[in-house]
Amino acid sequence: MKFSKEITINAPAEKVWDILAHKFTEVGSWARSIPHSVVNNEAQKVNNSPVGGRVCETSIGHISEEFIDYNEEGMTFSFKGVITSIMFSNVISTNTVEVIDENTSKVTVTPSIDLKVLGLLMYPLIRMSLSKTINEVLIDLKYFAENDRPSPEKLATQNNI
Repeated sequence: MKFSKEITINAPAEKVWDILAHKFTEVGSWARSIPHSVVNNEAQKVNNSPVGGRVCETSIGHISEEFIDYNEEGMTFSFKGVITSIMFSNVISTNTVEVIDENTSKVTVTPSIDLKVLGLLMYPLIRMSLSKTINEVLIDLKYFAENDRPSPEKLATQNNI
């Protein structure tokens, strides 16, 4: 299963890249679906990435995400989700920041997931759930980049913890 989601952000690409890539481990501070995230000191850096990976606390448990490709100049990176599941065997997400103009950028997120038999049977639900989560993350990123603070939705999740 592979698809792409994108969003236009009214902030310079360099600022958005800083949030997504340089501050990769801080996703838990602005994304509503991730209550907490920390650096994964065991993951190896890739192509001068700022860190090797992160560990995210999610509704389905802790997930380690490790860089497998990192291109500072091209403002793109890919990471693999290190997770054991009965529904999928391989999870990779490619993330790209593009310059639209000096104050506008576009972010594209392309997840690629190898589904096992159960995952193939559950494909519509998995796709719908993942699509919703990525949309929420992109909306939260847009708000954070444009306003320099977490979205009201992120703040609401923190109040429910």
